[in-house]
Amino acid sequence: SIFLADRPKHIVVVKVLRENHPSETTSRPAASREYPAADGAPSLEAVRADLKRVESKRKEAGSVSSSSATPLATNASASFARLSGSLPGQIELAVTTLGSGGTSVLGRDLPAHGWSTTKVPVLVALLKARGAHGLTTSETELAHSAITESNNESILALFGDLEQLKGGLDGASRYVQELFRDSGDRETVVTTAPPPAGAATTFGQTEWRPSAAVKFFRALALGCLLTHAQTSYVLGLMQHIVASESWGLGSAGFSSVAFKGGWGPEPSGDYLVRQSGVIDVGSTSGVAVSIVAFPSSGSFSTGTEMLTETASWLRRELRLVPRSPAGCSG
Repeated sequence: SIFLADRPKHIVVVKVLRENHPSETTSRPAASREYPAADGAPSLEAVRADLKRVESKRKEAGSVSSSSATPLATNASASFARLSGSLPGQIELAVTTLGSGGTSVLGRDLPAHGWSTTKVPVLVALLKARGAHGLTTSETELAHSAITESNNESILALFGDLEQLKGGLDGASRYVQELFRDSGDRETVVTTAPPPAGAATTFGQTEWRPSAAVKFFRALALGCLLTHAQTSYVLGLMQHIVASESWGLGSAGFSSVAFKGGWGPEPSGDYLVRQSGVIDVGSTSGVAVSIVAFPSSGSFSTGTEMLTETASWLRRELRLVPRSPAGCSG
């Protein structure tokens, strides 16, 4: 058997040769029947202890992901399958509670370009880098334009300021990436390659799964990435998206929603359209959500319609109930 412990750099292969020697097995201590480990390798006893811990964590994760813990209705998976079958393309959704509870991921959860949804992490990174000094007057104006209007020139100017603070493109990109790690996302790598034709930013080409995006927006909403005042500032901008970009989460009728959309042409020529944000902002009932649409027609308008239908479905299936605090590591 091959046992994978919860240490990513340790792969332990254990081969046990069982022989039928009743007298020896009853007379020897348990430790003496263990085959010696190679130099530097953990003992069989340590491996078994690791496996026990992993199994315990797996059982805990399974209970958190149960329908009673997640924010969606009991039959949401079947309902989502019907929704997916009616849409002109592929749709993916991830939603996680801000308080104690679980995460629901519906669809294939494919990594896809973040496009303009990554403007929020860039702004958060710049705010964190500025610290107590805060944004300059010019940066405040640029931030408003970058988030509420999704202005590319504005976010490029803000990212340029982050580059100056962090030693260039690679340093600024790693700094944004650290925010993902702080939110519990161990996978997403911020892209630094020159953007292709039709794209404006390097970071917008970052491959971001819906399940990873909700980790970031959950951490943001809980104040795990910024101070309380800075968090309120970013979420406030996300609650004032211009009308022309308020499809999807912005048109589903939620009483309180902070979100950011992103869209752009894929290498195939088709458009990808996505949104991420927080529903029921500031409440113990709140959730973080990410939706990605891959319209089969390849058109932007079809993608926005798919997001709007999915957001309306989410409003029907979502169960916003007060939950106990889970903290930043929840």
